Amino acid sequence: MSWHMIWRGFQQARQYYLTVIISLIFTLTLLFSVLSLVNITFFAPLPYKNDQALYHIGAELNYQGAVHQSSNVQTLFDLQQKSQLIEQMAVYFSFQTEYKLLDQPTRPKVPVLFGAHDIFDVMGVEPLLGRLFNEQELLGNKQPSVVLSQSVWQEHYQGRSDIVGQTIQLNQRQFTVIGVLKQVLEIPNFNDAYKAIWLPLDMDELVDIRTFNGYSSGFAALGRLKPGVSQQEADAEAYQLIKQASAERSPELKSLFEYYGKFVPLRQQIQGDSGRLVLMLLTGVSLLTLIALVNLSSMQLARAVKRLQPLAVCYAFGASKKQMFYQVFRHNIALLAGSGLLALLLTWLGFGVIAEVAAEQLPRISALRIDGLMLLLTALVLLVIALLFSWIELSGVREQQLMASLQSSGKGAGKQLRQGVAHSLIGVQLLLSLLVLLATAHVFVAAWTEANRPTGIDSTDLWSITINYSDLDNREQQQNNHRILLQNLAALPGVQQVTAVSEPRAIKTRNQSAVSNAQGDLITSARLIAVLPGYFQFYGLELTGQDFNAEHVDLEHYPVIINQRLADRIARLSGQPALGQTIAVNDGSTQRQIIGIVANTNFPGNPGFEVDEVFYPRDNIERRDYSYLLKLSSGSSLNDTALLDMLRKQEPRLDLSELTTVQAAFDHFTLSNRLAAALAATLALMSLLTVLAGIAGIVSYLVQARRYQLGVEMAMGASLKQLLKDNLSKLAQPIAAALLLGFCCFFFIAGVSRTQPELMFQANWALVASILGILTFAALLCSFIPLRRVLLTDPVKALRNE
Repeated sequence: MSWHMIWRGFQQARQYYLTVIISLIFTLTLLFSVLSLVNITFFAPLPYKNDQALYHIGAELNYQGAVHQSSNVQTLFDLQQKSQLIEQMAVYFSFQTEYKLLDQPTRPKVPVLFGAHDIFDVMGVEPLLGRLFNEQELLGNKQPSVVLSQSVWQEHYQGRSDIVGQTIQLNQRQFTVIGVLKQVLEIPNFNDAYKAIWLPLDMDELVDIRTFNGYSSGFAALGRLKPGVSQQEADAEAYQLIKQASAERSPELKSLFEYYGKFVPLRQQIQGDSGRLVLMLLTGVSLLTLIALVNLSSMQLARAVKRLQPLAVCYAFGASKKQMFYQVFRHNIALLAGSGLLALLLTWLGFGVIAEVAAEQLPRISALRIDGLMLLLTALVLLVIALLFSWIELSGVREQQLMASLQSSGKGAGKQLRQGVAHSLIGVQLLLSLLVLLATAHVFVAAWTEANRPTGIDSTDLWSITINYSDLDNREQQQNNHRILLQNLAALPGVQQVTAVSEPRAIKTRNQSAVSNAQGDLITSARLIAVLPGYFQFYGLELTGQDFNAEHVDLEHYPVIINQRLADRIARLSGQPALGQTIAVNDGSTQRQIIGIVANTNFPGNPGFEVDEVFYPRDNIERRDYSYLLKLSSGSSLNDTALLDMLRKQEPRLDLSELTTVQAAFDHFTLSNRLAAALAATLALMSLLTVLAGIAGIVSYLVQARRYQLGVEMAMGASLKQLLKDNLSKLAQPIAAALLLGFCCFFFIAGVSRTQPELMFQANWALVASILGILTFAALLCSFIPLRRVLLTDPVKALRNE
């Protein structure tokens, strides 16, 4: 077949081709993108030797009804020493310390991970250059070694082959590069591990790993089991040993939370909750693909009816059904191959968008690529669709029909799509669309509701700045620069008020301190925050009782203000109002009077941060980082460059850790919820538009094909109103049947979910009724418009032509 004939065929049926190509590209791009996510989440091998046998070892902490992945590193060391089932185990962590490459002109921030001397042996990875950690980096040696990821090596050191043996500067310390990693590593809860720098376990600036006894999600370990040991056995051992170790080391904390070990396959741990999101996407996109295929199948049926006469001519000249199938299949495979290639190109281009939008919600984004498996899957999908389309086009080809087509004039005889088939296509599309809409609508409402849950604060024109003081020599320098900085910040254009606080309101890592009552009994673990007088007014937080004053800041026995959550807890335990009572924090020796109760702050998207809080009056104490809260005039803003210039003029050793609006800081918590809501809304809208376009197309074809019959009925005296009513009644039957069946399926699923509490699904029946109503109205409207348009063109003309 020449290109000229192909182009002429396209011109003759360009509406068909454009519709099919655009629909296929759009649908296949979504499908390929989601299948790529499924691949990296569930199937693509991890970059480790025998990755199926590699496990993540950590702990969970059940505190105030919320379960957190949070480990005490000393209990991990205890497990390593006492375990009878673990063959290899190596601890790693990443803490709050911010690291910058000061040997680079731009002083870029880099993620830093700390690993035991045998961490890379446990992983089973190799160096691209140099060597990895060994006995020289054993805990206690304080060896200033560094292993670079390929990303850091290429981006910041231009892939230099002589990098091994060179020194780099992380903050104020020098480290010697001993190697570059060959593999692109994947670590649970650290989505940027593939571009991290690795340091020995005892080389963090803040944490002395040998004595640190706190709990953090940054601590964990990797391990491998002895031969013949099952994961269930190892999990039971880790659960018990870590629980015992915690009770022995911190018996006073047993009443505050439940703490136990977890032994999980590494792939499962990396997946986390993202597996549910990916499966939700796969389900939605699969249903959407089915709707699109049903829609396109209806077009193929209509095209098959129109092509009966050309096929009949081929048949009359001796062509067999096999030859006709080959001709049709070759046409369809060429059509799909072009569409598939464009869809793959768009999928590849879309990887960057996915990485930008969902880097924090989906693991292993750095591994997204079109590999051999994706190409094979693409070819398989295109082949199946080509076979389906070819079968549809030739499914009605029988000798009697071909002969009838040759004998007919082509107007109203032997070439109409059966009404039952058309109604079935409408019903299937509606059924699938209803299931997609019901599921995505519930996801959207839940995610949107959580994302827009009130924080309880007024963040209008509030900015948060965090300054790093770690390079200063002593506390006196820090305090002096802190006071000067308060004056300089207040002098910035647009700044109306400034106050200092030990940490931002919207935190990334929660600190916890033990709180005891007047009798010395441990009652809770609370977030401890140093503030200055007037701090609560910045946020518009309601305060019951008394605020701090300037005298409180210098008192040794200062009072405290607590949040409403802690006040309710104290009142419940003591039977008395919390205001006026005393509590002790940390050491339990000094009782401090509660002079005020402040309203709670909520953290939409991360309710695990909604804990007890204790505020105390203090100016800048000896901390590495300190935060400042600024109230700006309406329309004013701050930028990194101006602040860095101001800091450099004041003290070159000061560094800017973070600059953000308070609203943006809180929005970060709801990112995953807003992403889920956006995905659900997109799938719902696409499903609705696809099915409505399909219904309109099928109905338009039906009434066009029945113009002869409609002309006869009008010639016999039927009115336009009566014809509209009769035909809409017929179309309403498959619509009602599909919606009823879809509702029954959803009702069944909702019933099953009530027997599975972990699904946490509650049907919103008002929402279900609204969707049923909207879909019914939209389907009938899409049926009415093409039907009325054809009837208004006077079908009697079709009768005259016939």
